[in-house]
Amino acid sequence: MIIAAGVIGLLVLLLIYFVLRAQTLQRELALSRSTAKQSSSQANHAYRNLIMVSESLEKVLAVRIENAQQRRLISQQQYAVLSTLLQHFSAIIMFCCEKGATLEEALNHELRSEDIGLEDIKNIMKEMPSSIRLAWSKNSAEGFIAACQLVTASLGGKTKKEGSEEKAPQES
Repeated sequence: MIIAAGVIGLLVLLLIYFVLRAQTLQRELALSRSTAKQSSSQANHAYRNLIMVSESLEKVLAVRIENAQQRRLISQQQYAVLSTLLQHFSAIIMFCCEKGATLEEALNHELRSEDIGLEDIKNIMKEMPSSIRLAWSKNSAEGFIAACQLVTASLGGKTKKEGSEEKAPQES
C-alpha cells in the first residue's frame, strides 16, 4: 500500500512537472509568434520602401539618360540599350532581391520580351570607363545600382572632364 501511494505521489509530481512545462512552452510559443509577426511586418514595410526607392531611382536615372540623349552625349544605340535597361531598373533589382538571383539571371528574365539582350548590354558596358565596368562585374543588385548611377553621372560630367583635361596641358 505504501509503495502504491509512493508511485501515485511520484506520478502526481511528474504530472505537475509536465503541466508546468507545457504552460512554459505555450508562453514561449506565443512570444515566438508575436516576434515572427512583428518581424514579418517590418520586412513587409522594408520591402515596400525598397520598391518605392528603386522606382524613384529608376525615374531619376531615366531622366538623366534622356537628357544625355538630348545633348547628344550618347549614341542612338547606347541610348536604346541604356533606356531599355533603366525602364526595367526596379524590376531587375526586385528580382535580384526576391529570388537571390544574380544580375545576369535578372536581366535574362526581365529582358526576355525586349529587342535588346544581355550581349547588347555587355557591349555597351565594355565601352564604359573602368569604374563602371568594375561595378557591373559584381553581377549583383548592388553592382547594378552602382553601375547605373556611375553611367548616368559620367554622362553628365563627360564634357566637363574632357574640357578641363584639355585646358590643363595648355596652361602648363
